[in-house]
Amino acid sequence: MWNLIINYLFMGTLFTMVVDISTWFATKRGVEIPEGTNWNWTTRILAIIIWPIGVIYFIVGFIYQIIKQTKK
Repeated sequence: MWNLIINYLFMGTLFTMVVDISTWFATKRGVEIPEGTNWNWTTRILAIIIWPIGVIYFIVGFIYQIIKQTKK
């Protein structure tokens, strides 16, 4: 049981790290980041807990951006 909880939180932590690094990288490359998307610690902890929902939004947004760029 504890192993399952630890793995779940670990996956959430990895997801949060990927989102933070992606946001930082996009900002450095000059990609326009919507206002209010900077995460504080409360947002990060919430993302670690409900990471499956965040993964779905992340994948959908990523695919949307790829499709949007290929249409240009």
